[in-house]
Amino acid sequence: MDLINSYQEDNSNKNLLYLAKPVYGGWVTFTAHLSHKYNSPIYKIAGRNEKFKRNYGYECEYQNLDISEILKLNNIMITAVDKHYYEYLYLFPPNTEIVIHDPTECKVNKKTPNPLVQVTEKNDNILLNHFKVITIRESVQEYLVNTFNIQSQFMPHPFYPYEVPECEGLGYECVSISRIDFDKNTDILLKANKILKDPKKHIYIFGAENRLYVHHKLKELNFTEYWKGKFPKNLSPTYEGRSILKDAKYMIDMSIIKGDGGGTQYTFLEAIHQDCVLILHLDWINAGNTFQSGVNCIGVSTGEELAQVIEKGLSEEEFNNILTNSKKILEKHV
Repeated sequence: MDLINSYQEDNSNKNLLYLAKPVYGGWVTFTAHLSHKYNSPIYKIAGRNEKFKRNYGYECEYQNLDISEILKLNNIMITAVDKHYYEYLYLFPPNTEIVIHDPTECKVNKKTPNPLVQVTEKNDNILLNHFKVITIRESVQEYLVNTFNIQSQFMPHPFYPYEVPECEGLGYECVSISRIDFDKNTDILLKANKILKDPKKHIYIFGAENRLYVHHKLKELNFTEYWKGKFPKNLSPTYEGRSILKDAKYMIDMSIIKGDGGGTQYTFLEAIHQDCVLILHLDWINAGNTFQSGVNCIGVSTGEELAQVIEKGLSEEEFNNILTNSKKILEKHV
């Protein structure tokens, strides 16, 4: 996959604008790491101006401002946007930076047109042509070009190399720290757990859940036995004051996103930073050239394959080689 256009960093301070409802997930984490890495303030649009700052999570704060004050800010980067904030996009000047994280943000909707990629009553041209578009995976960059002829600049996930807290671990060898959702394929983890006989090798799951997905896909797979719940929004993932990743050998993430994949996610980078080997879905690996199974991660496609990998394990030499190679990926994001 050829890199089309790389993001050119400037030395001026960004004003980060988070225009979305979610309080968990990659959008939120991206904004926090960007804020830490470049010492950039975070803002949200509200009905009134607030002089004080609120807790954003991940050791960051944000400030609520009304739209008139927001528009006075210089060098704005919209770090995420969802449909609840489309009405404000028309107000920003040309070439305002906007980040597109994955193809789901650019879905075409005949009933309710998506102004990012469709003409609506308010815009004669699609809005992404109005902005300076930034993508954080090459697969998304290519998707925008091939689907909408939209040029963008590629920015590797900014990662702030946080200091790992000196706290006890949970003692789990295999963990997952992504959201529990359809595109995360959490059911594969639970199917592996049904096969694994040794409780010490079971995969323990942490993260915010999509209750619809849990109801339809996971309730018959003993989900509640392995799901520990949400965890605080800290740079280093912890649960009940203990580190989730400290004792883990493997971090399992079975994400598949249509039209996306191959690159990094924050769950991947956090795990590598804290010396875990990644086990990823082969469809994700094969969508790009960042990861290679057996070199810088392990790839599987089914619960059976996942169980076999965990049951067999890696020799110390194999583990260290894969981890060392994955650290080279992390270096590109720091």
